[in-house]
Amino acid sequence: MLVIQTANGNTYPAETCVWRTAVVSGGNGYKLTHLTIGSPTIAVGAAPAAAPAGAQLGYIGKSGRFVAYTEPA
Repeated sequence: MLVIQTANGNTYPAETCVWRTAVVSGGNGYKLTHLTIGSPTIAVGAAPAAAPAGAQLGYIGKSGRFVAYTEPA
């Protein structure tokens, strides 16, 4: 299950969020650029809000720890 973790440690299921990613300058991975948390209703063609600093997309591993797919926003 994909999750979003913010800089303060709060974790949200990605299914209830709208997000965008972009390539990190230098081409070494991705980072979140936009993020709206909690069952958002984003109109077609509209952008979610800018991602808060430190937010990451990832998953919860077998050990129960967060494993990031993206670099911090």
